Amino acid sequence: MANLELRLTADEAVTQAMLDMLKGMDDVDSAEDITEPAFAADDEDSSSAGLSDNQGPGSYLIQVETINDESRARVLDAAQALAERLGAVLEIESDTQD
Repeated sequence: MANLELRLTADEAVTQAMLDMLKGMDDVDSAEDITEPAFAADDEDSSSAGLSDNQGPGSYLIQVETINDESRARVLDAAQALAERLGAVLEIESDTQD
């Protein structure tokens, strides 16, 4: 089994599409968003007070467990292809094999 942590820079809809695609693959045991919630420091004294919440794409950490080491390459290829097609940036944060 290979464990991957993928950093996806995209909006929530693209992130959900990536998770749906990964979860639907026969090569994947599990896929989940393990991003920790960001601290929101928008108070009256903040320099960002009153600015729009529309900040652009977010950064999401997706943990993927594949069924074996050979499936790892297929999963990465599919994830990279989807990210490219949807205009997202995909980076490999961690790649371990059990």
